[in-house]
Amino acid sequence: MNKTDRLEIIFAHYDEPVPDEFLNYAKPIQPNPSEKQIKKWKSRRVAHFILYQLFKKYQLDTKLLDQIHRTPSDRPYILHPQIDFNISHSGDWVAVIFRYATPQKVVGIDIEHPQKIRRYNELLHYYASQQEIDEIHTPTILSQLTDLTDRFYLSWCLREAILKSQGVGIVKLSEVKHSLSQQKIASQHCPKGYLYFYHQLPFYLAYFIEQSETMLSLPEIFQWKDGSFHPITIITPITYQVNH
Repeated sequence: MNKTDRLEIIFAHYDEPVPDEFLNYAKPIQPNPSEKQIKKWKSRRVAHFILYQLFKKYQLDTKLLDQIHRTPSDRPYILHPQIDFNISHSGDWVAVIFRYATPQKVVGIDIEHPQKIRRYNELLHYYASQQEIDEIHTPTILSQLTDLTDRFYLSWCLREAILKSQGVGIVKLSEVKHSLSQQKIASQHCPKGYLYFYHQLPFYLAYFIEQSETMLSLPEIFQWKDGSFHPITIITPITYQVNH
């Protein structure tokens, strides 16, 4: 990875301790918040703390994190010509992708921590082409994904990550074209780049990165735990070309 294109993917448990000065970040103002509201708040708090750590790592002005803006579709961003980031939380986990590049390059991330079995086939028929559905049900294609749950979340997460790179909602899921056999994705809702999918973590993870003039090496994924970053080094993602 070159010096002007740096990429970080960090995840943490939503209840991971943070320093005292972050304890009340985005705390719900209403009395007696629900368990779901508390989990969402703690996830946002941990994500904010991870961003703070990354800003310190790259000697960036942490005061920018006090001025996070949102697009009309609610995608967070900061006013900086070289930084893009994206956040996802699901179930017990939260993940952050951060990119510091010249010129700015977009990123998107999605994680899914399933809490129940969903009607996978019905959902697939809602947004996927028949060819994609047929390939999902062909176990010899991407045979490392051994059951329908894995294969459904590949199909779902990659779309979310693609669309989130531009702040486009899931209403556009069907406009993302996905070939498992060719490991290619096409979408008018993102630039040319690459998509990486992991099924070996406690959750499913997909992230999209816009292609750089100088090709990025595959970055490590880190878990924030017990006050430090721990590299996750023994797993390999499924890689897709996007709009190639």
